[in-house]
Amino acid sequence: MSTFLSFFLPLFVSIDAIGLLPVFLTVTRGLQKDQRRRAAIEAVFAAAIIAIIFMLVGEQVFKFLSITDSDFKIAGGIILLVMAVIDILVPGKPAVNEREMGGIVPLAMPLIVGPATLATLLILAKRPHGYTLTTLSLVINFLILMVVLLGADSVARFVGLNVLKALSKMVMVLLAAIGVNYIVTGLKQVLMTR
Repeated sequence: MSTFLSFFLPLFVSIDAIGLLPVFLTVTRGLQKDQRRRAAIEAVFAAAIIAIIFMLVGEQVFKFLSITDSDFKIAGGIILLVMAVIDILVPGKPAVNEREMGGIVPLAMPLIVGPATLATLLILAKRPHGYTLTTLSLVINFLILMVVLLGADSVARFVGLNVLKALSKMVMVLLAAIGVNYIVTGLKQVLMTR
């Protein structure tokens, strides 16, 4: 169980369903309830396909470019840390220009499967049983995200957008810690090989 959680939690934090909720509501504010529901389903499915393809092809790209596991852990950790710090310090989701959002692919790619999720996917996939446990964790996280987005209106009314934004900032602190862990692990691997 602890092994599964070590795969599930980094993806849960990087996907950040809580933080996506207010942004999703803003991006889809001009849509009717059934249109918003369809947009959520299509966006999550598109994100799942993008994530799985990237996870399967990413390692081959790294081999072609001669990028090692430790190189990517350090780079991925820095990206996660920087994105988390920016997200904590800047209101909303600074990596996303909400005014330019409109289609399913923009919703799927920058909102659901952003750089933090892609970096996390590739790092996790390189671990023992990586592809199996990462895929399972990804599927469960996307199911959670689907439930959250489909219930977006109800959750926002019950909890309030300000509370959701505050919870999202707390999740970003965890993402920063995961980023630091990746950097430290990567540096240890580099030092051990020298």
